[in-house]
Amino acid sequence: MKSPDHDSQLCHYCSLPVVGTASDDGPAYCCFGCRFAAQMTGATGEQGEARWMATTLGLSVFCTMNVVMMTMALWSYADQAQTPFEAGLADFLRYGGLLFSAPVVLLLGQALAINAVEQLRRGQLSTDLLLLTGVIAAFIVSVVATVRAQSHVYFEVSCVILVLVTLGRWLEATGRLQASSALDELEQLIPATIRCVCKDGFTYMLPRDEVAIGQQVRVLPGERIPVDGEIIRGRAVVDEHFFTGESQPVEKAVGGQVLGGSLNLDGDLLIDVQAPATAGALGRLIESVRTARLQKGEFQLLADQWSARFFPIIAVVSLATGLYHGSVTGWDTGLMTALSVVLIACPCALALATPVAIWASLAHAAQRGVLFRSGAALERLAKVRAIRWDKTGTLTTGTPSVRTLICETAEEAPLVMELASALVGGSTHIYSEAIRRHLELTPAETTTAEVETVAGRGLCLTVPALGEVALGSCTFMQERGLQAGPRFSALLSDSGQLETANVCVGWGQKIRGVFLLDEVLRPETRTAMEECRSLGLDLAVLTGDRRERGAYWQQQLGIPVEAELLPEEKLQAIREAHVKCGSVAMVGDGLNDAPALAAADIGIALGCGADVTRDSADLCLLPNDLRLVPWSIGHARTTVQIIRQNLAWSFGYNSLGVILAASGMLHPAIAAILMVVSSLMVLGNSLRLKPATSHVSEPLAQATPAESTWPAVTMEATP
Repeated sequence: MKSPDHDSQLCHYCSLPVVGTASDDGPAYCCFGCRFAAQMTGATGEQGEARWMATTLGLSVFCTMNVVMMTMALWSYADQAQTPFEAGLADFLRYGGLLFSAPVVLLLGQALAINAVEQLRRGQLSTDLLLLTGVIAAFIVSVVATVRAQSHVYFEVSCVILVLVTLGRWLEATGRLQASSALDELEQLIPATIRCVCKDGFTYMLPRDEVAIGQQVRVLPGERIPVDGEIIRGRAVVDEHFFTGESQPVEKAVGGQVLGGSLNLDGDLLIDVQAPATAGALGRLIESVRTARLQKGEFQLLADQWSARFFPIIAVVSLATGLYHGSVTGWDTGLMTALSVVLIACPCALALATPVAIWASLAHAAQRGVLFRSGAALERLAKVRAIRWDKTGTLTTGTPSVRTLICETAEEAPLVMELASALVGGSTHIYSEAIRRHLELTPAETTTAEVETVAGRGLCLTVPALGEVALGSCTFMQERGLQAGPRFSALLSDSGQLETANVCVGWGQKIRGVFLLDEVLRPETRTAMEECRSLGLDLAVLTGDRRERGAYWQQQLGIPVEAELLPEEKLQAIREAHVKCGSVAMVGDGLNDAPALAAADIGIALGCGADVTRDSADLCLLPNDLRLVPWSIGHARTTVQIIRQNLAWSFGYNSLGVILAASGMLHPAIAAILMVVSSLMVLGNSLRLKPATSHVSEPLAQATPAESTWPAVTMEATP
């Protein structure tokens, strides 16, 4: 599943972004290491080509070893020929070096040359071009020296550089592939082929990319559900832990909605496809992570800027070094010194410092059900110094229940329930849903009047015989001019009752009924708060509850609670926290907290579920687990720390290496080795962010399908 964004081309091998202008001329590769690795591993499925590339590398290593031995013998025994025998031996060793080095230059130099040319076509000047120039120059100088039977030859330099650079880039490409392998593990949750059912009852296997909306698919016990859809036949217990965070599987029956990537534990299901496999919940999640990798953060932009400046800087330094040493100690020495500068200054480690760490971090987070909108969001999260929490639906379970309904007079109870049912009928607020569940057995008369929603306050409905009927908080009742009677005044003055959430119903200038509700903290709330404190974060809760209710929650949670806040007051509280503490994150359920989420430096939405993303959130937690909030912040801080280590190492290592090379203290072969070591150290440090074991594991081994109640299928056909 590749990104549909054609403006940012992806590497054919590692699926990571390719720098430069997109091209439609065949597969694109981000470096010649990926190009070589794709051929080595037979990415196109051509085993013969893979064997040939393996043979090519092996032959190049063999030839290079012979060239090195011949060069050492030349330096040791015939460098300064004094006799005809030594002169003949020197010629033999020079021509032997030419014979063995030519295949290496042709075989490995070809991939380097192709990559350098393609980078030029994309408008990118890279050190591959400098390396290619140096290798060809060293080879040509050596050929001329061989023909003239004079001076030194540097065949071993060309061969060693090509072999080491190829091996190093291949290892880099493999590391980048590992950084994105977590997404491949997620993709494996969607079967490659899907069992579709015809109207006549026959089944056939269809590639997942070809399954369309409206088709019917069959899922046996123990199999992954491949698409988002609706059950039209069968019943099963389904594990949706990855999307919902609920450890207990849920039972699904006819009419139930299922998500692609969830696990069918024990049923035989027929599902009507409502979204293609690549556009379902899991497909959108994977695509979101792919898109996030293309959006660069502060550190990556910094690394890109320096990488772009490296070419002209190193080109000038290399040329100046070559001219200086050439004029002082000889042009062959100047060439080798200039080549050493190019090799040690090759910004491979710098180019890998940020993106590999970001890619590995985003993929690791996605495996945990943490979805970042971009790499920049991950970097901003690391700077967070304060968190403001929404309460209802975030710290609490989000499913309050009505404890009881108290009316001013018993005679008004039926009318209070009828009007409350009409008011909450079209509302999605969790208190409205709780009242709806409580009044499920109370039939509500339909009304043609339109219910008005007053954001953050309550609901209003105009009834001809009664006037305006309001449902909401006590503050909302007062704003509407509704007064509490004797019974309610006594109720509201009771400190024990004030700790209970309540929803009032009133009309005719009086409050007629009060629903008392119970809220339950999420079981992991206190643990999440303790982990946030250990990270040194400033914590507070922003809620619209009454002050007395806020004091109750402050006692329960042990953190400040700012109560009686309207939506615009929550925005002001976030701005004040930003001035006081610095960068602020807002954690909400992503539904009615959109303004606060957008106003914070980082918006964290819980319960994205099948929606996968929230427009106003920078970070989505697919499971409803608050412990993922401190985990995400710690993960982001670790990522930024590793990026800083990589950048510091790359800058320091390359700068010191250039000084040594420019002073003539570094042989090109040694410089090539050090360049590979630098890149591998950055890769190894970045891949620490990749989990040692996958979090995306099958919670249930492939079960033996239970005896099916379906009609026997007598053939498997293809469409």
